[in-house]
Amino acid sequence: MPALKRIFLFFVFVFFTHTFKAQTFTDIKAGLTGVAESSSCWMDTDRDGDPDILVAGEFYQTSQPGISTRHYSNLRNDQFRLTGKGLPDFYRGDFSIGDADLDGINDMAIVGEAANGKRLATIYKGTASGNFVPTKVRFMAVRDGSIDFGDVDGDGDLDILLCGEHESGVITVVYLNNRNFNFQEMTIALPGLRRGVARWSDFNLDGLPDIFLCGISSNGGLISQLFQNHGSSFRKHSAVFTPLKNCNMAFGDMDNDGDDDVVFLGETAAGAHLTQLYRNNRNGFTAVNGGFVHVSDGFADWGDMDLDGDLDLLLSGMSANGPVSRIYSNERNNRFRDIRAGIIPLYNSSGEWGDYDLDGDLDVLIAGLSVNQDMFARIYNNGVISIKAGAKTKTQSSNWETISPVPTRQEPIYYYVYSSSYSDLYKTGKKSYYVFMSPVKRFPKDYVLEEKFQSLLIESFPNWPRTDQGNIVQNGFATKTEADKSRARMIHEYQTKGFKLIEINW
Repeated sequence: MPALKRIFLFFVFVFFTHTFKAQTFTDIKAGLTGVAESSSCWMDTDRDGDPDILVAGEFYQTSQPGISTRHYSNLRNDQFRLTGKGLPDFYRGDFSIGDADLDGINDMAIVGEAANGKRLATIYKGTASGNFVPTKVRFMAVRDGSIDFGDVDGDGDLDILLCGEHESGVITVVYLNNRNFNFQEMTIALPGLRRGVARWSDFNLDGLPDIFLCGISSNGGLISQLFQNHGSSFRKHSAVFTPLKNCNMAFGDMDNDGDDDVVFLGETAAGAHLTQLYRNNRNGFTAVNGGFVHVSDGFADWGDMDLDGDLDLLLSGMSANGPVSRIYSNERNNRFRDIRAGIIPLYNSSGEWGDYDLDGDLDVLIAGLSVNQDMFARIYNNGVISIKAGAKTKTQSSNWETISPVPTRQEPIYYYVYSSSYSDLYKTGKKSYYVFMSPVKRFPKDYVLEEKFQSLLIESFPNWPRTDQGNIVQNGFATKTEADKSRARMIHEYQTKGFKLIEINW
C-alpha cells in the first residue's frame, strides 16, 4: 500500500474513532415543551427516588406566545409525563430548591415575572404528594435577577439571597429565616443588580457563606464582586473579577484541593462574550485560562460526567459565532477538552447535570433558544458507562438516589459533616429542632462522607424524615485544629438557636 494512502487511512481512522468516542450524549426525545427566558432544574418532587423536571419560561403554542411553568414526572425508562404542579407560571426569573421549613420536604423559592405581568418573589411549600402550595412569604418582587437559598448565619435554616429589577429600582437583598415562613430583611449595603445573578459560596471554608455578584448596577455600570461574610457583616473582598452583564456563574472544586473554584460567563462592557475560570486559593482568586468558548446569556454547571474523580463543565450560551452548548472534560492541571458531545446549541438558556435514569452517571437537562429563535427543552442521556466498556463505576446506592463518591483530595483534608431537622424523631407526637453532627475525620480515599452520615442517621433514627443530599453539609479544612474550631463554633451557633445536639459517630 502506498505510504500516502496509509497515512491518509490512519488519520481517517483516528478521526472517526475519536469522534465516535466523544459522542457519548444522546437526546432521549422526552417531549418537553421548549421555552425561552428559561429556568430549569432536576428535583425529586414526588419523592420516589428519581429526579423529576421543572421548566419555566416563555413558549409558543399554535403560534401564540405564553408563559408557563411545566412540571414533568419521571416515569423511568426515558419517559416523562406532564403533571400537576401548583407553581405559578413565570419567566425572566429564577428558582432555588431548599427545605425552608425543615420538614424534610424541599420547597421552591421563585423570582420573576408572572403571566399577568406582575413581578414576584416568594416561596412555595413542597408537599409529601409532590405538589406545591403558596405561602405567606412576600419578598421584594423582581425580574431579570436570581434567588438562592443559603444558611448565612449558621443557625441551621435556609436564608434567602435575591437580586433583580424591582419596581423602585435594582436591588440585592438578604432575608433571614425566622422559621414558620417568616423572613426578616438584613441591613446590608450590597449593590443592586439586574441582568445578573447573586449567589452564595463559602470560598474560604470558614462555615459562613459569602456573596458573589455580577450584573448591571443601579448606575448602569457592570460589576462582578465578592462580599465576604464576617458573621455580623459583609465586606467587599479584594478579589478581582471581570465586570459582566447577561451573566451567570458556577461553583465547583475543579482542582480537587478542597475549596470551590468559580467560572463566570457573560458580556463585558465592550460587548465581548467572556467565559473566565478563577482558581480559589482561599485568600482570593486567580484567573485561569481553561480554554472554554466565550459566552453570555447562558449557564454553566460543574459535574463529574465521566466518573474519573474530577469535575467537568457543562456550558451554554451565545458566542461570537452564535449559540453553543459544550461539555468540557477536566484533564487536570487547569486543562479542559471539548468532547464534542452533540448537545443542541442554545442561548438564553438554563440547565444542569442530573442522573435521571439512576445508572450512576450524570445526564443533561437544557432549555433555551436556538439560532433560529426556536425554543427547546431537552434531556441528553450520558453514555459514558456503556462507552467505557468493562470499566468499573465506583458508585454507591443510597436509599433514594445513586451518588458518585467524592474525589480523592490532593492534600490531607479534615472534614466534619452535619445536618438539621425539625421533626418528631422519637415518635412522641411533638416535633423539635435537632442538629446532627459528626466528629472530625481525615478524608480517606473514595470515602463517601455524606452517604455514610445519611446511612448512620437512618440506622439510628428510622423516623428521621427523608431529606435530599443537599441538606447534609460537609466542611473541609487543611488541619484538624481548623476543623475542630469550626465544628465547635457550628455547634455553638445551633445550640444558641435552640437546637438539640445529637452526635453521629463514625
